[in-house]
This record gives sequence, structure tokens and C-alpha cells, in this order.
Amino acid sequence: MAAFNSIESAYQKFCRERFPLPTESEVAALEAKIKVRFPDDFRKFLLAYNGGYFSDPVITPTTEGCPEDALIFISGLHPSHPEAELGSDVDLEVFEDNDPPQLLPIGATPLGSLILLDVVRDEDGFGNIYFKQAFGDCYYLADNIEHFFSLLRRSIKS
Repeated sequence: MAAFNSIESAYQKFCRERFPLPTESEVAALEAKIKVRFPDDFRKFLLAYNGGYFSDPVITPTTEGCPEDALIFISGLHPSHPEAELGSDVDLEVFEDNDPPQLLPIGATPLGSLILLDVVRDEDGFGNIYFKQAFGDCYYLADNIEHFFSLLRRSIKS
């Protein structure tokens, strides 16, 4: 898919388990359940790739002070393990006063940090991706899901 070159490349290099692709109606049902409308690019990502488990590629920090970490999974619909279910009740309860969600957890790292998607349609940051350090600060990572996937690289250890 030409519009998702970084995503396609990351899936080829790093994905070790892809989740089954959802239907348009399943994505719409999830949006209704969690009271959000996904950014168009994230919605297209779900329909074309869904989520998956990754072989711990390093996430290149884009802001000063953001720690380096790796990606374990991107959440999706119908994952093989409940921890990666997009919009799960556990994910939505991560933050106080997050109903309806403003930041939606869409991924996780080995160090317990979260990858978050800004789902507030009326704000300038709609669709931005953030890194929320476990028991720490939140950092901007990317303007959208395609940009986020362009930040993934192999570990020096690999």
C-alpha cells in the first residue's frame, strides 16, 4: 500500500505476529463503544494492518528528554492476547477523567511505557502519537501513525 510505506516496511522488518484484519463495521462498532472517531489515517491503518506483536524495534525519540524504548505491540482488534485489545476497559481506565477518551493507549513497550493516540477531534494535536513513560512523563513522538512507524529501527544489539 503506497500510502503506508513506513508502516509496510516496519511490518516486514519487525512484526512477528499480525492480528486478523477487522471489517469496517467492527472498527465503527469499536469507535461507538469507546466514544471516539479515529483519525482517518489510523482508521485506514487498522483496516489495512490492524495491530500486532513486534520484535522489540527501538523507537527513536523525537523530543528532548524522551527516553529510548522499544515496541512490544501495537493494539488492534481481535489480538491473540487480551493485553493488546484496542479500547479495552483496562486501557481506558489508565488515566483519570479520560471518558470519553482524550488519549487512547495504542501500544506498549518492554519497560511498561505506553504509546498513546490523541483522539480529541477539535484539538490541534488530533492524531498525534505520544510516548507515556511508566510512572513518568509524556513526550510527543509523531504527527500520525505513519510518522510513528518511520521512527522504528533495529536495536544496536540485533
